[in-house]
Amino acid sequence: NTATLEREIEGGKEIVQVSGPFVASCQQPMCEPRIPNMRGIMTARTKPLKVVPATGSEARTAVAAFALPPKKQGVKLIDAANAGELIKLLRNEAKVI
Repeated sequence: NTATLEREIEGGKEIVQVSGPFVASCQQPMCEPRIPNMRGIMTARTKPLKVVPATGSEARTAVAAFALPPKKQGVKLIDAANAGELIKLLRNEAKVI
């Protein structure tokens, strides 16, 4: 009855495992909120609202893993007249051609 969530934090990613029930929220790039139409709003007014009491104040999450992103390689400056070396680096190291 657990879920594994992955979130981006400053300088890396954090993987969190939570046990249900839980509430998760997302930022703009991940999901697009749906706006209810008028019929849905009017139907929701007549539905009963079920209130569930809180189960406790203790933390129910545990950090499963924390990893920093791999370090980027240094920049390689290539002379403009040396096109052969540039092509070799693009083909062998960057693998873009």
